[in-house]
Amino acid sequence: MSDSAKLQLLLDREQIREAVYAYPVSIDTRDWKRFRSIFSDEVEVLLKMADNPRQPQRIDADRFTKAVQKGIEAFAATQHLLNDYRIEVNGDEAKCLLYMYARHIASKNKPGRPPWDIGGYYEFHLRRTGNGWKVPKYALILTWETDRPSDQRIDL
Repeated sequence: MSDSAKLQLLLDREQIREAVYAYPVSIDTRDWKRFRSIFSDEVEVLLKMADNPRQPQRIDADRFTKAVQKGIEAFAATQHLLNDYRIEVNGDEAKCLLYMYARHIASKNKPGRPPWDIGGYYEFHLRRTGNGWKVPKYALILTWETDRPSDQRIDL
């Protein structure tokens, strides 16, 4: 691999990290414009809960953003922690796998409700565009959770 190819790979990996990091930061800060900006206009989404295997769905990214916003804003606060990246770059396509832990704090109008904790991993498939790396395919795979609120759903 030439020096310029190595340099491009390092640059691509850093830009991919930045795109992926925007995901949890935008959720926890409720920055829905930033959240939307990481996705292509249409995205294939797989939300696989520990007790509910689902099939991937193709959805308009604006609609996906609104669904996530509605689900997240039911909580007073959230905190998403990510680690153990594996980034594979193949030309203008990339995959990123990372483990996650997220805590969801109940809203003030639901006193006494315990935090909803989830763990698992994300799979981001990214494509290089004229506006940076975008996500046309995304999966959230939950491997465990505690105290999920009975009224918590993400309907796409």
